[in-house]
Amino acid sequence: MAKQVLAAVRTGVHQTEFREYPMPQVSEDSALLKMEVAGICGTDVKFYAKPPTDAPVIMGHENIGYIAEAGRQFVERKGVKEGDLVFVEHYV
Repeated sequence: MAKQVLAAVRTGVHQTEFREYPMPQVSEDSALLKMEVAGICGTDVKFYAKPPTDAPVIMGHENIGYIAEAGRQFVERKGVKEGDLVFVEHYV
């Protein structure tokens, strides 16, 4: 059975559901983050009060977590390794 990840998904005005998605594959130039905190900013709050234009939407882009898996190129480029606690740049 494939691993699953859980996400809080905005499905409508002031509506959120938890949904499972397949675990993403990690390429040589990417990483998988085990989330500790998923922040919601003021803009997200404003969008939450409006109908989604492209539902469903996984909200939050100010994230902190541990690198669970990382490709070789990602590790070399970012200077981090599996197990490191990181803050994700929200303009990625």
